[in-house]
Amino acid sequence: MTLQNGCRAEYGTLELRIQATDRLNGFTVYVEDPRLETPRVYEQPVQSTLESAKDDLVLKAREYLDSHGESAPDDVQWRCS
Repeated sequence: MTLQNGCRAEYGTLELRIQATDRLNGFTVYVEDPRLETPRVYEQPVQSTLESAKDDLVLKAREYLDSHGESAPDDVQWRCS
């Protein structure tokens, strides 16, 4: 899959985003909590496969939800372009 823009998913109360960068296998990943005044709770540049970036981002989102006493969904539906 050639990723031109990125991927987005809803994960419980959170929004997950992966943005492609100019680097080979480079992405910037984000976890956002739209309930907060400053919604971005995690941002990290990564260099990996897209599937690995998705898995790692879901793990970070799950940790965030766990730390706030919220349950994490069992699955995530990504939309990529």
